[in-house]
Amino acid sequence: MQVFAQGKVCPASSGSEPKPLNKAATKIMRIMKLTVILLTVAMLQVNANGFSQTITFSGKNVPLEKIFSIIKTQAGFGFFYFDEQLKDAKKVTINVKNAAVEEVLSICMKDQPYDYTIKGKTIFIINKQKKEKTSASAITNEQGDKRINISGRVTGEQGEPVIGATITIKGTEVATTTNERGQFTLNDVDEDAVLIITNVSYQSQEIALRGRSSVEVRMRVNAGNLDEAVVVAYNTTTQRKNVGAVTVVKGEQIATLPNRSFDKSLQGLVPGLLVTSGTSLPGGGVGNFILRGIATAADPINGSTVRNPLIVVDGVPISQDQFQTFIEGPNVPISNPLAQLNTSDIETISVLKDASAIALYGSRASNGVIVITTKRGKAGKTNFSFRHQTDLASRYMGKTKMLNQQEYLDLLFESYRNLNSPDYPDDASIYADLRKKFPVIVNAPGDTSFYPQADWYGELFRKTALTFSNELSMSGGSEKSNFYLNLEYTKQNGIVKATGYDRKSLRFNFENRPATWLKLGINSTLSYNVQDYGGSNRSYNGTVVNHLSPLNPIRDTDGNYVLNYRAGGGPSNASLFANPAAQAEFNTNRNTAYRGLTNLNGEISFLKYFKFNTIAGVDFMLTEAKEKADPRMVDIGGDQTTISGIGRVEEQSLRRINLISTNMMRYIRTFHNDHAINLLIGQEAQIQTQKHSLIAVKRLSLPYYDQINSNGVLPLRQSVGNFKETLLSFFGQANYGFKNKYFLSGSVRKDGSSRFGKDKQYGTYWSAGAGWVVTGEEFMKGSSSWLNYLKLRGSVGAAGNAGAINAVTKFDEMNSLVFLGGTAMTASDRPGNPDIKWEQTFSWDAGLETRLWKERISFTADVYKRKTKDLIYLIPLVASTGYTDVLQNIGEIENHGVELSLSVNVIKNRNWSWIIDANWSTNQNKLVKANVPVASLFLSTIGNKEGENFNSFYMPIWAGVNAADGSPQWLDSAGNVVTAYPGAIKHRKFVGKPQPDGFGGVSTRLIYKAFEFSARFYYQYGYQLMIQDDLVSDGAIPYINQDRRALDRWQKPGDNATNPKRILNNPSGSATYRPSTRYLFDGDHIRLQNVTITYNVPKAIVERLHMTGIRLLVQGNNLGLRTKYPGMDPDLVNTIGGTDISLFPSQRSFSFGINANF
Repeated sequence: MQVFAQGKVCPASSGSEPKPLNKAATKIMRIMKLTVILLTVAMLQVNANGFSQTITFSGKNVPLEKIFSIIKTQAGFGFFYFDEQLKDAKKVTINVKNAAVEEVLSICMKDQPYDYTIKGKTIFIINKQKKEKTSASAITNEQGDKRINISGRVTGEQGEPVIGATITIKGTEVATTTNERGQFTLNDVDEDAVLIITNVSYQSQEIALRGRSSVEVRMRVNAGNLDEAVVVAYNTTTQRKNVGAVTVVKGEQIATLPNRSFDKSLQGLVPGLLVTSGTSLPGGGVGNFILRGIATAADPINGSTVRNPLIVVDGVPISQDQFQTFIEGPNVPISNPLAQLNTSDIETISVLKDASAIALYGSRASNGVIVITTKRGKAGKTNFSFRHQTDLASRYMGKTKMLNQQEYLDLLFESYRNLNSPDYPDDASIYADLRKKFPVIVNAPGDTSFYPQADWYGELFRKTALTFSNELSMSGGSEKSNFYLNLEYTKQNGIVKATGYDRKSLRFNFENRPATWLKLGINSTLSYNVQDYGGSNRSYNGTVVNHLSPLNPIRDTDGNYVLNYRAGGGPSNASLFANPAAQAEFNTNRNTAYRGLTNLNGEISFLKYFKFNTIAGVDFMLTEAKEKADPRMVDIGGDQTTISGIGRVEEQSLRRINLISTNMMRYIRTFHNDHAINLLIGQEAQIQTQKHSLIAVKRLSLPYYDQINSNGVLPLRQSVGNFKETLLSFFGQANYGFKNKYFLSGSVRKDGSSRFGKDKQYGTYWSAGAGWVVTGEEFMKGSSSWLNYLKLRGSVGAAGNAGAINAVTKFDEMNSLVFLGGTAMTASDRPGNPDIKWEQTFSWDAGLETRLWKERISFTADVYKRKTKDLIYLIPLVASTGYTDVLQNIGEIENHGVELSLSVNVIKNRNWSWIIDANWSTNQNKLVKANVPVASLFLSTIGNKEGENFNSFYMPIWAGVNAADGSPQWLDSAGNVVTAYPGAIKHRKFVGKPQPDGFGGVSTRLIYKAFEFSARFYYQYGYQLMIQDDLVSDGAIPYINQDRRALDRWQKPGDNATNPKRILNNPSGSATYRPSTRYLFDGDHIRLQNVTITYNVPKAIVERLHMTGIRLLVQGNNLGLRTKYPGMDPDLVNTIGGTDISLFPSQRSFSFGINANF
């Protein structure tokens, strides 16, 4: 989707979209509208009496398992039992027509050694208590052994009731199940009996009674359940049957973390997924989100959401495009759209990584796919839950330490003296010059009694930033329907004053089965987000704050703000800048976003083995931004011709609508209990539209005016733009399983996009995968005591990417400035290129999954290779063409790597559990081929060469400081030491890369009865970052502050110093932007991300409060960072461009929370 830059506007796309694709998409969208109407009407007609749970079947000597399968197919019930239970089952002769499920079960269970119980849509098969055992018990009683009646309650890790758990008396066939409150009872039980508690989603437990008549059981999630559902592309499977590389993250793993967007919470949890924060801006900020390396060229410096994985929420791909500034700076992101989704609503996150898992999403999947499933209600009574969490945050500046007033003044004087200029023969002349630049210097030479030192950090930062979040949810259901409703309000104060984030959200999911053959549902979330960015710029500008001279007073002697400063006292207006503390108080900078994500879905079952699914979805986003710059201060977004009397008001709006219609037909059947097939064919149409408008005026007459139509304003600029994109797709998939140990999968998809020219619209993508459960073989039975599970899998295939391009059949982008009351000016920035074709990523993956020693150890390994061809890249053009650049297909990128994950259940008994999880990933990336001149692939410090890492640092090598005279030194292309900066491309060497060689995470969970302790670590190594603050503040620009590392400088012959001799306005310094390895540092680090302690309040207290569970929480975040990196935080740096520009600083926080269920 097009992202507008400064003053950019795209022509209406209707004239540039290929007509055949447009017509087809239009017809399909009409069908979508009809589908929505029909689904809505059907939903409104649903009522509780609409269910008809009846079975029609006739057969002789039918296996009991087949009867279960028929009930599942015709009535939608699931079954829970153990395979060994049915070894004594008798075959059944039955002839029923429109019979109730209970009637069919009664017929089947007659003369069988089993009984059943129904909980919601699940039928639990339990063994009947044999009469002879009852008699034996009675005899035992007569002999004096004590028998008791017991009751108990089974809960999950969060204190929620576990419904349908099976409680069996060990050594007998006596069993029962828990009700909707997780409660159970058993009568006439031996006081020394042992209870076995099982549930498909939890780890089994054994509890010795030891005479107790009441027990409280806390179940632990069975993360390794091989038959648990795994959500993949357009389908669900199980871990056993899945042939792709998929990592599943449970919602509860990230729900309590203080991140406003879920992407930040995945850091260190998913092998192969590189997540960097980018910024700690309230509301989440925008960082990097890269899966298995860079697979597309996109923006060579800042990266783009086209590098992010595709994100699908409840079956609907969502927009990740950021709302960006159009006037100030180079497209500074000001909003993270992922923060508009409430993390607490997430049930599971499936990260799809290899071709078999992603190819079904076709042209949008080359960067991987993240499939999010939100929470659903469960059968039983309605459950209410209230959650509150308070976070207390403080700034974390890492190793950044700036010069104090005296240190700064000492270096400044030294810079003057080293000029050896007749203009400054003594300190008195230096003082005289400095008084012109800094009014604070009013005393005689040698008298340093200044204003109190300016504490810019103390002025601009809050000591403690408070965030609170409240949620109220309700969920429930029956055999016929289920629902989930959640209301949330979060208010976050930024650690920088005048920054903050407010979010109000509503999530509603509802599913109903009005007939045995029909299922209808709606999944919807609405959110209202307000983000304040502070008074200067749409992102905190750490560079400005770090560079503020300690000689610039924040306030005058009367306590009022000093509004403007003149850096260095020069005559240039460009040297003017405003007091950021005053800007924070007097300026306004706010972004308001409304988002709605809704889908209506339906499923029709017919002809026994067929299902038709349809989804009609919409992702709507409206963003409005308003900024007011006080006329008393300099405004970099307005006019700098004078210090005062300027001012600016800017209003922007951006509306995005993403409509999608998906229709699928499935054929699911099992033959002779050995052959299982799942066939899918589908069609999808997607239309995305965008409309943007901007208007700005200047010269406000009064500080408090903030309206566009204020009296006396002058026009500044205005622009409008529209964009439309159509995607039309057809796809199919075939899955086959044999004896539940051999699995095959294949898929194909054809996509057509209006972004491309007439002959380049369509691309075809495919995958093939296979899996083999080795432990299912007879020859492995002897290893079952230690090797519980071993599966080998592999896949190969192709996915695609359209890159960061607009429709290219005509002009790709247009500059449009319309001056109010004046003449509209429009000029093309970039020519159209109808010959551009899809980027295509070919990949293969080989994986191993194993579990050892009663599943105490789980291990997964993947090896992969990916190659992207026909990279779409911006190539500069010579000025004589009239254009700045053009999009072209230029070459190939290759990624290959290894991913390992390990889980060890160190301790596992009744009271204690200790689990350690670890993962490690490595990715090697290189530009294989580039079909353009080398100079076209270099931009500032980032460049590309064939055979080297894509987007790497190319710059002259720093040769240190000349010990004799203190001059800076570099190496030229021949390896000679030179004192003249070698800035030509031929002198630039590959000196590092901003993407790490390896990264991963380590976490541990220690559980003792009602207490749980957990800790998470994250690490990266083998990469470099450039600190831009050092580059612009090394003495060549003497009137701005510097890091205290500047004190290590050359002062006399023989000094072995890090920094050169300080000379005022030194032409050998960085005044002309002279990057080298001098400013390049290793970014290796390990971080203690999170420590959490929770406590489940005892049952007796909870029941007295008429609740079902209370959980208390305390946690710390960003508690420790181990690194040699001298900047603020290596995790805040964009790992695409690798340049540290001191974005919004990171924060350390402590949280307190409560979760109450009732």
